[in-house]
Amino acid sequence: MKITLFLILIFPVLSFANAVNYDIGAKLESDRGSTIALFHYRADAFRLETARDFNLDAGDFMRYASIDVRDMYKAKRGDIIRLEESYRNGKVYRIELLSDKVRRKKYFVLSRDLKKLSLILPESS
Repeated sequence: MKITLFLILIFPVLSFANAVNYDIGAKLESDRGSTIALFHYRADAFRLETARDFNLDAGDFMRYASIDVRDMYKAKRGDIIRLEESYRNGKVYRIELLSDKVRRKKYFVLSRDLKKLSLILPESS
């Protein structure tokens, strides 16, 4: 009984410990082995986030959250992004890709995917 009560009390603390809030204007870099998907359209990012929240089975997930691969960009090692705007209480961010190799600069990314990137600290003089 004590263990159950302890788990009930500690679970909310542990679940909120993983929540990370990123500041607008922060720069993040993809490391070796960590790639994320960047979405051209905000609606695609919203649909995927909603499908993940509802834990849909495979068939429903494919019908609801399928995204055309031509509307995505896979961030490569060394790509740097800057956060510009937050949507849905920080679950989706509009970002700017700071790379000269791509034509399109504005994308959308899920906040849970940002955990795979490393924060670039601002240079202090």
